Amino acid sequence: MNERVVCFLIVKLYFTNSLKLPFMDIIATNNLAVTTPNGYSEINTLFGNPANHDGTLNKAWEAANILVAEPPAGWKLYYQNSPGSLIPVRGIAMHRLLKDSFTQVLTDIWDYAKNQIGNNASDDLVRNWLHDKRLDQTGGGFNYRKSSGNNTVLSLHAYGIAIDWDPAHNPHQKPLTKTLPDWWFDIWSTHGWTDGRHFNTPDPMHVQFATGA
Repeated sequence: MNERVVCFLIVKLYFTNSLKLPFMDIIATNNLAVTTPNGYSEINTLFGNPANHDGTLNKAWEAANILVAEPPAGWKLYYQNSPGSLIPVRGIAMHRLLKDSFTQVLTDIWDYAKNQIGNNASDDLVRNWLHDKRLDQTGGGFNYRKSSGNNTVLSLHAYGIAIDWDPAHNPHQKPLTKTLPDWWFDIWSTHGWTDGRHFNTPDPMHVQFATGA
């Protein structure tokens, strides 16, 4: 049995309470076991199944696994209610196993922005740089619903493992239309996330911590 499978089984046993060891809380909260899953079987094993047998949201699963991940110091995030309407938010709802990865991604994005401006750039300058490019505008994370591309399966938003960014300018449509820069996607990819640029119907607003789904 390879290391990846062992990690999935450990986390699955933790979620089902069939195994409790002293180090389990460390594994579950500090991302030591988080490797990008491929396909729904691995997604369910790693993150748990958010659905009840009747297809409704399992509230116990939600309470145990979904949190609001706040951005690193300096950041300000906004919910893009519409292209001309932004609502300040303290963070993005997502699966708790991705909190550290999310923080690392946004830290790298901040550092990239600061380097582009100049290493002595103030926090205000960095925030303005990010805001001008709408890199601080989100369409949300956790959202219990079916996939927009296949209504026979759950969206990865239903697991809290997908986030939408600047949806007004990076729509889910053909042909690919985007304003989010390639370096942005490269940073997410470095931390195990994939994106929707190459979906059958491109969805560049979308980043997800999974492949094959």
